[in-house]
Amino acid sequence: MAVADQAQRLRDLVRGDLPGAEERPAPGPVLAPPPDDRPSAAPAQPSARVARASTDSPAPERSPRRAHVIAVASGKGGVGKTSVAVNLAVVLAGLGRRVALVDVDMGLANADVLCGVKAPFNLTHLLASPRRKLREIAVNGPGGFKLIPGANGIGEMADLPAALVDRLIAQLSLLESQCDFVILDAAAGINSAVLAFAGTADTVLVVTTPEPTAMTDAYGLVKSVLRRSPLSNLYILVNQVEREIQGKEVHQRLALVARRFLQREVGFAGSIPFDRCVGAAVRRRVPFCLDAPGSRASLAMQQLGAALVRRTQAASADSGRASRRGFFARLGEWLKRPASSDR
Repeated sequence: MAVADQAQRLRDLVRGDLPGAEERPAPGPVLAPPPDDRPSAAPAQPSARVARASTDSPAPERSPRRAHVIAVASGKGGVGKTSVAVNLAVVLAGLGRRVALVDVDMGLANADVLCGVKAPFNLTHLLASPRRKLREIAVNGPGGFKLIPGANGIGEMADLPAALVDRLIAQLSLLESQCDFVILDAAAGINSAVLAFAGTADTVLVVTTPEPTAMTDAYGLVKSVLRRSPLSNLYILVNQVEREIQGKEVHQRLALVARRFLQREVGFAGSIPFDRCVGAAVRRRVPFCLDAPGSRASLAMQQLGAALVRRTQAASADSGRASRRGFFARLGEWLKRPASSDR
């Protein structure tokens, strides 16, 4: 399928008028909202009072539009987290959105490898030189998004000196006004930097598989995030499922434990079926949504991307969200907090 045809089909999917879409079974609920007792995760609806306002009334001033920040995390490695982040960037860019993918794994960054691109510079160079600019390290990712390659061997971002944190945040903050979506590919596992990303992002996707060890580690991440940031918009995305019902069951188990022991709700982002095309695309270093756009895994990613666009469009009617301080400003404050404040 041509890239232009794929992009058009994605736009049709967002509008809900894709031919034959009603006959194709979906891989599961996508971004199912948490219950109403968690208003921070509910999509904002336009106010009826605003809709009836007189045309003579002056229009209220709006804050500058900020990108929607999505943190993609996982309790353990090997569950396809980076693949999800890369292919989600491809899908959102195919929908005509301005997308930046930032590889914020400061120890084992590999998003550039999965994209098949050569990046002469990365976040290491941004930190090493005060004169280095973000535009100098950004590269064009496959499918039309901007990739900010991560560093290798630095350790935790939270361990950086305050001056380097300020420099990094100042550069990354530029993405908020230049993009519609900023996707953060966080490190696997639980550390202070991952908790900072998850605690300040607009949406958090916790990627897991049906394997018991992956589910256990996913719950550990969920528990750590919600205990530190109870209002996080956190969703479970189940990768490599054999059947649609399997993804729902995994989410139900994790959500039940979170409800019982944390008194919090965890949303369901849907599931991605096991598909041999994914492994083949990884070996070719091409995102599977471009390598095999008609595959089951690609269709599931397209539904996830379309749901995210619809959700952010609904939330944009909430003027309070637009006036919220920028993600990277909040992240910088979090990273520079004393370690004892997280306990």
